[in-house]
Amino acid sequence: MPSTRRVKVLAAALAVAVCTILYLSVRRLALPRLEFNDSSSQDFYSRTVAALDKKQASDQEVAQKLHDIKDAAKAQEPVVPTTPRKPVAATIEDAKPIEVEVSAHAEAQDSENPTKGKGDDDAKSVAGRKTMLKGGETKDLHSGKEAPIAVDREKEKYPAGKKVEKEEKVESAEDHEVEMELNSILKKGPIIIFSKSYCPFSAKAKRILLEKYTIVPAPYVVELDTHPLGPGLQAALAKSTGRRTVPNVLVSGRSIGGGDDIEALDAGGGLIEKVKGMAGKRIMEAKLTEAQ
Repeated sequence: MPSTRRVKVLAAALAVAVCTILYLSVRRLALPRLEFNDSSSQDFYSRTVAALDKKQASDQEVAQKLHDIKDAAKAQEPVVPTTPRKPVAATIEDAKPIEVEVSAHAEAQDSENPTKGKGDDDAKSVAGRKTMLKGGETKDLHSGKEAPIAVDREKEKYPAGKKVEKEEKVESAEDHEVEMELNSILKKGPIIIFSKSYCPFSAKAKRILLEKYTIVPAPYVVELDTHPLGPGLQAALAKSTGRRTVPNVLVSGRSIGGGDDIEALDAGGGLIEKVKGMAGKRIMEAKLTEAQ
């Protein structure tokens, strides 16, 4: 019977042999699969590179065709010769007068005209029909009669329109100042009395609204004869309310009349109702004064 040590050696040798056989078998089976995978990857890579090269060549071909089309279109465009335009005279004064030859018949008639003298040497032809003399008169070449030239007085008064433009600017600035002042006054209260200190009708309207009645807030009085913009304010009121005389009583920016109108409303007992109806909640109190 073999010894225990020999049995162990034989078992180990047998195990190594079995492992070697198994390893060789597995390797032999797996090798064709790896070779197949390598060949497949190489084939896919080759097809991808070929496709990219083909697309790049196609893009280059398309770009070249577009470039050729543009060049052909430019070559077919007609060349339009450009000629520089002559500058046009800016104004009538800059244009040169037209020189016209005078006929012999007209010269003979001019020689018979007793008004012809040394001053005729300085005459200028205008449109071939008349001659302009030094004295500002014209002479018809066919009739030989002289006629005065119509002078534009506005151009003589305001050369080149400079003064007119300046005056318009001054007036517009003044109108703007008046408009701003009028808007500022209308914000002083719901009732505004445009008055003049020496006017008896204004005094009557102020007495009724300020003394006979207690109105809160109290009516605001503007004396146009002492206000620096009085004439302008009166003109603006005439334009906006249609009333140029004083007094001119405004409630919420609308005129209710002058001294006689206020007196009539007071006599009829409708003044408070009129004021409240037009001013609304802006009038906090409106009643007859208790002393009355």
